[in-house]
Amino acid sequence: MTRQEHWSLWRRDPRATPFQSPAWLEAWWTHLGGGERLDAAVRDPAGDLVAALPLFVWHDAGVRRLVPVGAGHSDYCDALVAPGAPMDKVWSAILATADRWDELLLPDLRADSPLLGPVPGGWQAHDTEAEICPVLTLPREGSPLAALTGTQRRKVVHDRHRAGRLGGVTEALATPAEIGPALDALFALHAARWAREGQPGVLADPRIQAFHRSAAPALAEAGLLRISLVRREAAIVAVLYGLADPRAGYSYINAVDMSVPGQSFGTLAFACLIEAAAAGGAAEFHFLRGEEPYKYRWGAEPRRTVRRTMRRAG
Repeated sequence: MTRQEHWSLWRRDPRATPFQSPAWLEAWWTHLGGGERLDAAVRDPAGDLVAALPLFVWHDAGVRRLVPVGAGHSDYCDALVAPGAPMDKVWSAILATADRWDELLLPDLRADSPLLGPVPGGWQAHDTEAEICPVLTLPREGSPLAALTGTQRRKVVHDRHRAGRLGGVTEALATPAEIGPALDALFALHAARWAREGQPGVLADPRIQAFHRSAAPALAEAGLLRISLVRREAAIVAVLYGLADPRAGYSYINAVDMSVPGQSFGTLAFACLIEAAAAGGAAEFHFLRGEEPYKYRWGAEPRRTVRRTMRRAG
């Protein structure tokens, strides 16, 4: 599968998210991947790619698990499947290498994933509830703030007024030239937040930082990156690293300067990103994995993902 084919298939799949894009997966494999790649691909009689799932073998406590590239850092994992592609051939491609692994692990599948359909004969599937990913439904018309709970809508207005009284506070999406400084601020603010609890935080790993420094520009080039920045004068005081596609906006990770009393810069960053998603025609805003209470205060509703494991029957 070439990069061009991967992008073409991504655009054809109406369920594709940025987590299945080459921009995300190539950067992940370069900086966080390892092991034997056993990608599954299906082509039509003309030779065009109609389904694909990048996979690799992960050795876990003596078990050889076949898992999707990007697993662990992608809130949604899935195959790319063009409309009408035969799922029996998709399964044949995935299972063709079964002599080289012990178990197929498909984490973080959305409930409508084609990989949650019937499995081929001779195989057993075990499905368990995985992460809950709260989702906010955006209004078709009018202000996206109308989708929020009344309490949260008042909070956004109140926090913007407080920022206005403080003065010098702005909120906007990062431009391509601002991606590097935005990531610098994200890593620094995130480290400061977790240092207060005596922990390094998930962004402290240099490999993860390298992954995002590689993925973010590629996502931006494809129109899939949305980073909202809140500044006080020249200083970045809140960063919300998000993603977007034609159907939805996504908030991936955020960090906030908590040193200014009486301010909620994080609220401004989320409001900015939600408004940008609605302006781009998105029908939903995904807060992604985790049931932190603030997500529900915005008006999001829980949406489950599924973890499917498969082994040979008997």
